[in-house]
Amino acid sequence: MGTKTLQSVLVALLAIGLVAGPATAAATVAAPGASTADGLTESGTVTAAGDLSQADSGALRFELDAERVGNESAVNVLFESSGGEDTVTTTAENPNSNDVYRYRIASGDLPDFPLANTTITVSAEGGNGTDYLTEQGVDLRHLDTAASASFDDSGRLTLTATNDTAGLDGSSFQLAATAAGDGRSATLSATLDNGTVTIDRNDAFTGLLTPPATLTLAATDGGPSLSGNTDVSLADAARPATVLVSPGRVTVQSPLLVGGTEYGVHLTTTGPDGEYAATTSARETDGVTSVTVENEYLAGADSVAVDVTTAGSSVVSPTYNDTDPNTATVNEGNRSVSLEDGPFSGGAVSFVLLATSSEVSVMSDASVDGATLSLSGLPNESELNPAGSYRMVVAFADAPATTVSVGDGGELSSLQPATDPSPDTNGTANGSTGNESSLLPFSSGGIPFGQFTLGLGAGLIVLLVLGVGYAVGQSMGGGSGAGGSAAATQQTRDVRVRITDGFANEQLSEEVYLTARPTGQSSASTSGVNRNGGGREEAVDGGIVTWTLKAEPYEFTASYNGATVTETAELLDERLTLSFQPVTKHVSVIDETGEPVEGATVTAEFDGQRISEPTDANGRASLTLPVTASTVEVTAEHDRYEPDTRRVTDPNDLPSELRVVGKTGTLRVETAIGGDPTDAVEVSLDTDDEWLRERLQQSNPTDEGGDAVGLPAGEYTLVGSVDAAPFEEVRQRVTVPEDDTVAVTLDVPFEYQLSATQREAIEALRSEADELVPSGRLDSAVHGYYASVARSLADAAERVPESGIRFAETSIDPDPVVDAMVSAGRGCVEGVDNAMNTKHNVDLFSACADMRGVSEEWRADYDLDDLFDLVASDRVGQRAELKSRLSEAESTVEDQRSEVNVISPAGDVLEELREYERETRESDEVRNAAFVFAVAGFVEAVTELFEHPRLLDRLNRTMY
Repeated sequence: MGTKTLQSVLVALLAIGLVAGPATAAATVAAPGASTADGLTESGTVTAAGDLSQADSGALRFELDAERVGNESAVNVLFESSGGEDTVTTTAENPNSNDVYRYRIASGDLPDFPLANTTITVSAEGGNGTDYLTEQGVDLRHLDTAASASFDDSGRLTLTATNDTAGLDGSSFQLAATAAGDGRSATLSATLDNGTVTIDRNDAFTGLLTPPATLTLAATDGGPSLSGNTDVSLADAARPATVLVSPGRVTVQSPLLVGGTEYGVHLTTTGPDGEYAATTSARETDGVTSVTVENEYLAGADSVAVDVTTAGSSVVSPTYNDTDPNTATVNEGNRSVSLEDGPFSGGAVSFVLLATSSEVSVMSDASVDGATLSLSGLPNESELNPAGSYRMVVAFADAPATTVSVGDGGELSSLQPATDPSPDTNGTANGSTGNESSLLPFSSGGIPFGQFTLGLGAGLIVLLVLGVGYAVGQSMGGGSGAGGSAAATQQTRDVRVRITDGFANEQLSEEVYLTARPTGQSSASTSGVNRNGGGREEAVDGGIVTWTLKAEPYEFTASYNGATVTETAELLDERLTLSFQPVTKHVSVIDETGEPVEGATVTAEFDGQRISEPTDANGRASLTLPVTASTVEVTAEHDRYEPDTRRVTDPNDLPSELRVVGKTGTLRVETAIGGDPTDAVEVSLDTDDEWLRERLQQSNPTDEGGDAVGLPAGEYTLVGSVDAAPFEEVRQRVTVPEDDTVAVTLDVPFEYQLSATQREAIEALRSEADELVPSGRLDSAVHGYYASVARSLADAAERVPESGIRFAETSIDPDPVVDAMVSAGRGCVEGVDNAMNTKHNVDLFSACADMRGVSEEWRADYDLDDLFDLVASDRVGQRAELKSRLSEAESTVEDQRSEVNVISPAGDVLEELREYERETRESDEVRNAAFVFAVAGFVEAVTELFEHPRLLDRLNRTMY
């Protein structure tokens, strides 16, 4: 039996089990960037005085001017966030310094409430509580990882966090990842839960797996700090790839593989030796990603070495080795064996390969019952030696094969004569005619046609003695004598040939052309297929025929419908099966642009049968058809496309490509809030179809006149929403017509109204503004001017429910905006009132009582857009803006001091506003922005005061 013959037998009947080893994963983590003893960072730079930063495993570090702090270096550090507030008192690391104090608060001493958006205010200990040395907004969350990384069962990369991690448990955050060597980069989404950092297996992450890279993970802008860059080798983090081997198929599973990516797979096998290469796309199912290749010569191998590559680089290179055989003992009667660990896992036995010291027998007359294998068809009705050693492979029709070792595992034994021989009519002990060939033991001189290994644990050696008919003829007198003498002793044998359809596993009833040629003759020999040459050829009907041929090996070839199949009948074979294997064709489905169509159904109909397969991410489907199929109609269908159908008369002519044309219409989406067009509305489809969602997102619908969206024709529910509390979600059903356009507007209402309490506060602000204006013998022009500023602020607060678009763009809650705005306005009015009632201002306004009464109002106005611009900044930036306005106003007042007789109606108000700003601390960025917005208007009014000539007349009054 030749190499391909042996492998073809094994492909259908020998199954090889799964071998998967345990895995440990490791990652190399860079050491954190610790500071040196003198406070310098590794780069040698000193932190700027007053700047807050994190280093040293999450420690908070900052520096302050020693002269400003004072002789005692201790300071109070106030932490404020949405989780609460806490104060930590700390002393400088270098209290004897004369210039800069350096401070460090370890991560373990930081407050235990959420630290994502924390405002830190540093003040001198023992001060009056208002002498702030520095105030900044900082993200104090901190991540530190141990030197380990691995993939979980869902293929996600995980890292282990150390005890130095602070404020991140249960949080989601992002990491910046850069691949070593090729510079690929991505922003990865991660979560920390119970000490484990889990990185999402999304497109950003899988893009770094083709091929797997060594990643450097670092902090992102605005994200939590890291103790140092973390280096992770994805190949080292993944446990060894799992290899599953079954007849004719090898599957490799690894988290390093990416679904939908095409890989090159190279296989090297031993026992029998061989190499095989293919390209295939990976599939991902329930978090497990794998590649599979199929080839009939993979069956029966002792070992398989696999190398999976992409982009010219190796991804995984696992190796499979066969398991040890089962052990068994000979039963009483010497014609059956029983497994020690039984029972057998298969059902009906297809055949048994039995290896002895002198031969390998193929026995089809065998059966299993629990753990017992009965060998009814032992050669020449011989028996097993109970004390001997044997190897066998039990092949099942619908289950993996079982390898069996009988005896002590040493040198194989021969069979022994039967204890109950039944002499035939010619007196021979085994019932032979005396003309059949006998099995010849192999000699040390070599094994005809080589030796083959069938993948048994200890190595089952199949010794097939070929060409012994010639040797038998010689031993029986057929030497170099006359030709007539040799012909008289020429032996023959009957070979029963069965021809089957491998698709249905049934005999082929149609006419098949069959030839038999002695294996020693070339296919070009004219005598090889005629009677004189010992061969034979003819058309066979019914799928079975018995031919009488010379006692030598023959090569049988069957031809049908353009397909051929060849098998070799060895000298000892009395039965032979030629099976026409099904035709497997790959059909690609593409759209009108040439892009692959995933999820299409490719259907083939033939001879009253129908088979269907879906297309994968590359738009490919594999169809397996019988070679007997005629008039095959193949169709590609998808609910978003018009189908494409082709018809062929031969399954080998199945088209390699089908093209479908999309059935689409055009959807024009416009969005608005309260009737005003805006792109601040998120548009989505109420569907589980991810393809449709992506199609809508890629269209990027904008405001009025936005992009047209091509969607498959049909009905959809559109959803318009804003990610903020006061907005109502709107839903609208729309029908997209085929080859036509439909427009739809999603108008999201801003469901916000001022509460009764807020309206009362606004009216209180107006009343207090009115009360600024004095009665009696005082001039009230300046008072009325400042009162107009307060009334403008009250009007702005009432306009908040009309500003839905800006609240949608910023995603902030309007309630704290209104509350803080009105509260700040009332505080400013109180400060103006204090300034207006100083003695020199009262004297001035008394002196101006005889001037003609005038009414001047603030020319500017409170624009809510300025408020939303402030919201985009943090508290430090917001306060910096207000301080800048105060400084500009102060410069204006100083410049006017020499120009007017009395400066106090402006200077006193400015001083009150500065003191109000210094004393007030709002709890978050939104309230702080509203505070700055309100106070900045009054500061601007101070500057504008000098632009009103009739108010300047009062400042220049010289008579008291």
